[in-house]
Amino acid sequence: MKTFQDLPEVERAVLEELQVRVSCEFPDWACRLTLFGSRARGDAEPDSDMDVLLEVEREHLSFAEKQRLRRAAREGSRESGIVLSLLIVDQRMHEERGDFSVFRNIREEGIPVRAGRKSTNS
Repeated sequence: MKTFQDLPEVERAVLEELQVRVSCEFPDWACRLTLFGSRARGDAEPDSDMDVLLEVEREHLSFAEKQRLRRAAREGSRESGIVLSLLIVDQRMHEERGDFSVFRNIREEGIPVRAGRKSTNS
């Protein structure tokens, strides 16, 4: 199974920058990023998007919070030239839909980026 270090340098940089953007936008949140799809499998075309699961350790995310996360991804896409496609999951969605096949596939082929920043309020 591939690891984060096995990814091309440009892909690692895009993912690290996304992690920074999310941490800056929501500094007290704990979250995890997992790369999945063609870039995780290693069969991406040059113009393939970068599929990223963003798991947020919060009961529920508001529409506005999800929009802020998507904006961070759009900014990263513009700067890198790689389209970032986020699948944002809060605890409620994970509990309700965690057995969907997409989540099984991500668990099997996904590449964890790194642990998210832990809340200082815990």
